[in-house]
Amino acid sequence: MRKFLLSSEKLIGVPLVLFLFCVPLFFNAFQVNLMGKFIIFALLAISLDLVWGYAGLLSIGHAVFFGLGGYIIALSYTFQNGTPSFMKRFGIEEIPVFMQPLTNIPTAFILGLIIPAVVAALVGFFILKSRVTGVYFSLITLIMAALFQMIVINLQAYTGGFNGLMGLPRLPLFGKPFSLTTFYYIVLFVTIAVYFFAKALTRSHFGKVLMSIRENEERTGFLGYDVSNYKIVIFTISGLIAGLAGMLYVSMNGFVGPSDVGIALSMSVILWVAIGGRGTLMGAVVGAIGINYLSNSLSESFPEIWYLLVGIVMVLVVMFLPDGVYGSFKKWLESRNASA
Repeated sequence: MRKFLLSSEKLIGVPLVLFLFCVPLFFNAFQVNLMGKFIIFALLAISLDLVWGYAGLLSIGHAVFFGLGGYIIALSYTFQNGTPSFMKRFGIEEIPVFMQPLTNIPTAFILGLIIPAVVAALVGFFILKSRVTGVYFSLITLIMAALFQMIVINLQAYTGGFNGLMGLPRLPLFGKPFSLTTFYYIVLFVTIAVYFFAKALTRSHFGKVLMSIRENEERTGFLGYDVSNYKIVIFTISGLIAGLAGMLYVSMNGFVGPSDVGIALSMSVILWVAIGGRGTLMGAVVGAIGINYLSNSLSESFPEIWYLLVGIVMVLVVMFLPDGVYGSFKKWLESRNASA
């Protein structure tokens, strides 16, 4: 069975990676930038799949961790030339003391990993230690997303408010931003590395316990495992990965705003994972890249009805492929292999 699962991943993963690797060689700058963002969305989808697909925790506010990482690195970029103009409009002439660490980009990058992970750990601790699960956990994360989006909009003096932060450079770690092609490959390699890390994690003893919790939480607890601790750990890891995705997205997109941290993006990630195949990792990647690529293609060909067409595709997948596109493909290969 294990050999078969690896083969199914190779059948989809190898051609996908080859295609993504060749994008800068055959496409223009706009398309390279677009595909780079799709790859980052795949990274975000992996982070959600770890908690939803393997631990059974549906987080409807996962964009919060994405947005935390994004805003931390975005603020760092705006601080490189002194106090930014959006702060000066509110009478702030010097960068506040609590934001001073963000003036150093490497430090900000580390904080962009740590802070989302710490927030995820704290949220997970208070919710999961109280044994809040199921729909109630999802509702709390939904409220968290709405609250964070409201905070970003209202704290205009520190976040740019509704207009967000724009004109951001492409990760100027050494004083000069990376070229688009170089940064695209950085994003691709980071995503591949995180995918293999997540794959190893889910196949470890830790991952097997998570899947046991997903299938029967009460029985897993009877076997002596502290179920809440396992959930908190995977939620923390997921928050860290989402924060990393947020920082890469800001560097690729050159902009971050309230729409990148709230409910809309959180719901989109859920759809990508569900359409691709929950609990498969590769399904999260296929769903994120596939849906976004399809949406972009249809918006160019059918600008007035592309939303409707994408919706129809999603409904058809849910109706006829309940395990998602990749998940159903994997099951079909499994049954074919068993009958051979």
